Amino acid sequence: MRLDGKPIGTHRFVLASASDGPRALSSEAQFDVRLLGVSLYRYRHRVSERWADGCLTSIDAHTDDNGRRTEVRGQAQDGSFDLQVRDTGRPAPAPAAPPGCLMSFAYWNPALAEQTRLLDPGSGRVESVVITVPRAVPADLNAQAQPVRGLHIGGLAKPIDVWYVGDRWVGLDTIVSGGRQLSYRLR
Repeated sequence: MRLDGKPIGTHRFVLASASDGPRALSSEAQFDVRLLGVSLYRYRHRVSERWADGCLTSIDAHTDDNGRRTEVRGQAQDGSFDLQVRDTGRPAPAPAAPPGCLMSFAYWNPALAEQTRLLDPGSGRVESVVITVPRAVPADLNAQAQPVRGLHIGGLAKPIDVWYVGDRWVGLDTIVSGGRQLSYRLR
């Protein structure tokens, strides 16, 4: 993970599939923005998701965003998704998850391209999104052996560009606070 081209941390994803189709995702992100050895910003995030038939069936996420702690838990039940969010230890009203198949920001899943709403595991908000094609492929991804394609996730305060080689997720770019560029490149 890089901020304006400088390494700031890691984001590890492990996606496991059972032979009958259900999937389990474990993800952990840790990064620190420092200046002259002084921590200016700290982020820790871990999530466990379960998937079946292309839909999120459960989520358990814990995020520390520079001291603001959020817990997101949810379970698919009878055609809806029961979602509970705790923000900095204070109970929050349960956000209304729309009925039907719900997806998180599952960049690894090519079906992301067809979504109009996505669950943010860091905040518990269900975000309305508009998926289009990005303007240009970043120069550091042009050297791939196969063509790179992208998705631009708009409708957000900070839009996200996601990059693929075939159906394999290879990168992400977004602009964060202060107009700085956050980039992931998967290894």
